[in-house]
Amino acid sequence: MAKRVGMEVSLAVGEAARLANVDVVAAYPITPQTHIVEHLAELVANGELNAAYIPVESEHSAMSACLGSSAVGARTFTATAGQGLELMHEVLYVASAMRLPIVMTVANRPLSSPLSVWGDHSDAMSVRDTGWIQIFTENGQDVVDNVLCAFRIAEDR
Repeated sequence: MAKRVGMEVSLAVGEAARLANVDVVAAYPITPQTHIVEHLAELVANGELNAAYIPVESEHSAMSACLGSSAVGARTFTATAGQGLELMHEVLYVASAMRLPIVMTVANRPLSSPLSVWGDHSDAMSVRDTGWIQIFTENGQDVVDNVLCAFRIAEDR
């Protein structure tokens, strides 16, 4: 019988990336996804995930690093939210045009003005035409399942 484990969804995303055996994580913290990349950094530092963790100076740099690592064949993961996704915007077109199998978790939040960290989809909708497949989830189990499925979908060319 399977063992149930309760955890914050952000940590569960990190665990899903670990189960997917990612090779590279390039990330910049932004609320509310900071716990995802912090957990991944801990997993790498503790030797529980054999991956390169690239702490970058912005979300634009995070996606740029993902482009490079994915282009050379590394299983690549990142996470962002809100304004961070907007800062990645121009690089998202490059990833989809090159058909690079990058998986990114977006912890949806409103775009700024006024500043808000409550949940909504204005960030995801702003990039809906960049060529990325977007999967929306209902709960933590869906998130874990779909992070794993996302790698399979992305890598199936």
